[in-house]
Amino acid sequence: MSDFPPPVARKPSGVQVMIIKSKQRPPGGLPSSPRENGSSFGENQLSKEGAEREVEIMNHCFDDVERFMARLQQAAEAQRVLSQRMKKRSKKSNKKEEPSDNSLAMKASPPPEEEFLDIFQKIKYSLCLLARLQPYITQPDAPQLLHPVFVPLDLMVKTTGGPALGASVVSPAMTTGAISLLQEHLTNGEKDLWKSLGPNWTLPCSQLSVAVPPYSPAFLDGWQPRTLDSTGRPREDPIESQHKQDALKQRRTSQNMQMEDRGYRTDGVGTSVLPEGDRLYRCSYDFLARNHTELSVLQGETLEVLESSDRWSKCRNRFEEIGCVPSNILEPLSALNTAESSVVYRETATTTIKPHSELCDTEKCDTDFLIMNDELLERLSKKRGSSRRTPPRTPDTSAPLNFQSPPAEVQAWLLAKGFSQQTVQCLGILNGAQLFSLNKGELRTVSPEEGARVYSQIMVQKALLQDVHKVTELEKAMERQKLKIDLESEKSDV
Repeated sequence: MSDFPPPVARKPSGVQVMIIKSKQRPPGGLPSSPRENGSSFGENQLSKEGAEREVEIMNHCFDDVERFMARLQQAAEAQRVLSQRMKKRSKKSNKKEEPSDNSLAMKASPPPEEEFLDIFQKIKYSLCLLARLQPYITQPDAPQLLHPVFVPLDLMVKTTGGPALGASVVSPAMTTGAISLLQEHLTNGEKDLWKSLGPNWTLPCSQLSVAVPPYSPAFLDGWQPRTLDSTGRPREDPIESQHKQDALKQRRTSQNMQMEDRGYRTDGVGTSVLPEGDRLYRCSYDFLARNHTELSVLQGETLEVLESSDRWSKCRNRFEEIGCVPSNILEPLSALNTAESSVVYRETATTTIKPHSELCDTEKCDTDFLIMNDELLERLSKKRGSSRRTPPRTPDTSAPLNFQSPPAEVQAWLLAKGFSQQTVQCLGILNGAQLFSLNKGELRTVSPEEGARVYSQIMVQKALLQDVHKVTELEKAMERQKLKIDLESEKSDV
């Protein structure tokens, strides 16, 4: 193997990290882009510390690429000198090799194939990081950094005799954001080079027909990125994390498209968009969703109706989930008697946890007391086989997880259940309502090894919440009955 060029002091890359202020919601509290039928795993949101760490990883990728280009240049120069010597000797009678020829021949030999593959991988990895860091870096920004990356990529392809070797690099797979960045900002010549490398470079991970092994770069100078964040939590590889986010976004998009295919919108009759003031409806019956395009609701739950037809209404609940509900179980909130409608509300516990999502003031009186969500109905719809009577449980104000739990409580709950740090890191960004909205398939997408066990624990936790709900409803019913008896007693005395 040829010698490495001598290490040089690191120069400042010039890439700066800027803090992006979060976009404020418009007046009214509802998000401009609602999460379709479940929680959204949002866009890639990095702290300044996380962005700086990933910029540092990207800079080390660039360093290794530059060092490899220096080796190729050194080999080419040695080959040129060696060729000149051979030509001079061919003109002379004395063709004896000089002692320096052996050293020169070693320098002229190209690096082994494994090292070319390593640099191809780091170029792919840096492209994915550029897309992930696009909102956070400046001077130069991500599109400006693209073009210098393609200079060594072009030289690598030419040195290896064509795109075949580079095209064989499967891992790391490209992210959806990297594909979009390249499509939007490459020159025509750069696009031709990119497309010549084939599907492993032009398709995102979710569209590849082969399994993609995980990738973590090993740098030539021995540097390793920080493995823990400022709170002591382990950090996942940024590109592996981005692949999981891309997979969840694609699944959500697919579910939303199914809503159109199943005919919920037109149903042969057509739909109508309700005026802003007439969108709040109350559910008169429970409804259990049978697929991802429908929305599970509880009796008494208040929904915002976005579109309606004779058979189906497209609704949004307090968790910003959107799905279809039968129109015949909805009653306009404005037409209900206040005294009757108040029966379906649940009293809040002594220790109230502020909901994670912000809601508009006009809906606050309704939404503060709304109850459960989504797959809890699957549990409610099943009759318990045991005929043994058990005393009702009192609400547990120290319950480790409920629909109002913030991400910190979700993380603590997952840790208490003994899940791995990787699972905690992936799911710990969600609040309670978002975690409860995931089905078993989605959990397995996030955590193939522990997804099924997470789902089982969620169902157990929902059962506990169900018992709390039943106890509360029973207490309320008994209180109403007592008031009724007292009122009748007073009338009889008069």
